[in-house]
Amino acid sequence: MIEIKGLSFARGNHEIYKDFDGYLDTGEAVLLTGPNGAGKSTLFQLIGGLLQPQSGEISIDGRTVSSLKTKEQAILRAIAPQRRSFTLAYTVSEVLHFLPKKMRIADSSHLIEKLGLSELLDKKVTELSIGQQERVSLALALSQRAKYYLLDEPFSAQDSQATANIIELITEIKKENGVLVISHNQDAIFKYFDRVISLA
Repeated sequence: MIEIKGLSFARGNHEIYKDFDGYLDTGEAVLLTGPNGAGKSTLFQLIGGLLQPQSGEISIDGRTVSSLKTKEQAILRAIAPQRRSFTLAYTVSEVLHFLPKKMRIADSSHLIEKLGLSELLDKKVTELSIGQQERVSLALALSQRAKYYLLDEPFSAQDSQATANIIELITEIKKENGVLVISHNQDAIFKYFDRVISLA
């Protein structure tokens, strides 16, 4: 379980979290919503260890994030950021093999097909549309062998079919893992999630 207890965090004079509690367990998909500036992406950075709480703690399976080494964190959680910067002209296939083999799931072919990347494997990632790049980023995160998946705005540049396919993947993955998804598109998709956390 990813557990957040008494989390407080501020940027300058802007208080984002004060005594915030929350959790993500395996076997569930949770939707995280809220207006811009409410702290959705900040929460991912805190769970990922990129930011440190001013007070409170975040733990993954009983161990605080601050006590986990980078490799240990990678085994437990994978993050798909809202925008991943692809600046080098690697092919999609090369990008999907960035992770060491021991950190990847055994077979990612289902992911690749479901995300509509089968015909793009030999294309340069820098030549893809924003929506296609987002699906490559999502495939990279979901191909990581992890227990929890944190997906930041995975539907933002996708058409209705791609969105449906991503929801199907989330539904499959949550059977054995925990999935936390940030999305502004809550009215259209909230019914596919087990819980909704709404940040003010």
